[in-house]
Amino acid sequence: MIRNPSSWLRTCAVAVAGFALVFGAALSAHALSLVGVYQKSGFEYVVNLGSPSSLTPGTTIPVNANIASFGGSTAGALFSIVGVVDRNMQDEFGVPVSNIIFTKTGTFPVVTDTGIGQAQNLVAGQGAADSWFDLIPSIASGALGANLTQSATAPTAYAVKVAGTSNDFFGAFSFSTVGTIDSTGNLRISLYSAVQSDAFTGAPQSVNLLANLHVTPTGIVVPEPASILAIGLGLAGIATLRRRA
Repeated sequence: MIRNPSSWLRTCAVAVAGFALVFGAALSAHALSLVGVYQKSGFEYVVNLGSPSSLTPGTTIPVNANIASFGGSTAGALFSIVGVVDRNMQDEFGVPVSNIIFTKTGTFPVVTDTGIGQAQNLVAGQGAADSWFDLIPSIASGALGANLTQSATAPTAYAVKVAGTSNDFFGAFSFSTVGTIDSTGNLRISLYSAVQSDAFTGAPQSVNLLANLHVTPTGIVVPEPASILAIGLGLAGIATLRRRA
């Protein structure tokens, strides 16, 4: 009997996700780092936050964004994280599949396939040479904690190349991807991944909660024990898609 290859891949995906849950495997061996962005007083503090797989329960990523350009405090700053699941994601037929990682406060996000594609093209598009991550390689491909401070109107600014005036990937999403840090330097915000649907394989769109984050004056904390389960479920939803080198 001839088996449907998509069905076989989905079976494998569930097995891979289970393995990842037990052994803490990374979201993707080829994933780019997450990049955090603080925006305040006409400046941006951009910092490498490491791999998505590092966001395990109890983890704290140290971040010192209390810079002089912010008046020595992050209170009142806008904060967001951006990344991609896999820059070169393709289905089993070699068709590119768009994907994005982003933050949001409040309710679970609803996005469109077109929006996901636009968002990835801005951050780290397939075959692109002027996506934001290509313009800040020392941060996007750098070490954990690599950072830069720049004007919000600089040619390489997040606001200029990615977010737009409403922090919604220039209208690709119907909501803002930032949260506002309160007067004590704290913010609760969630991190999500989104992978567009695939007409060739029939795989549905996948939007998954990766972690609930607590932004503090000294770092970013992952306090929720449920986060690791959410990451595993996200793997099950996206592992039907494979990367072709």
